[in-house]
Amino acid sequence: MQRLHRGFTLIEMMIVTAIVGILASIAVPSFQGPLYKARRIDGVSALLQLQLSQEQWRSSNSQYASLAELRTPAASGLRYYTLAVADASASGYSLIATATGAQAGDRPCRVLRVTVTNGQATRASGDDERHANNDADNRRCWGI
Repeated sequence: MQRLHRGFTLIEMMIVTAIVGILASIAVPSFQGPLYKARRIDGVSALLQLQLSQEQWRSSNSQYASLAELRTPAASGLRYYTLAVADASASGYSLIATATGAQAGDRPCRVLRVTVTNGQATRASGDDERHANNDADNRRCWGI
């Protein structure tokens, strides 16, 4: 009487592992885009809240405030962005949100900036402080 052995051979297991690895290497990057976009909302909402705080401050002070004067944390609510206030004066300011941690891989939209000058607000984005996106990429980063 012959005994039947059931199970998988090592070669079959290696083939399955290779196929799973290939599928994972294709699938994971395709999920990064929507994740970056969803996390970007954290930076945009933090900048809008900071802009509101600046306007409330300015209504009773002679110039706009620093981050410390506003008593605002230097990180967004979900901590995907660090926040900064630059060039605060009597006529305007710049608010900057820089992606950190897992969000830092969002290269085209790594830095979000709101600049207010004499009551006019402009939005900009880019992969760093020095480089700004074109209009189409900027609208995509801001979700407009």
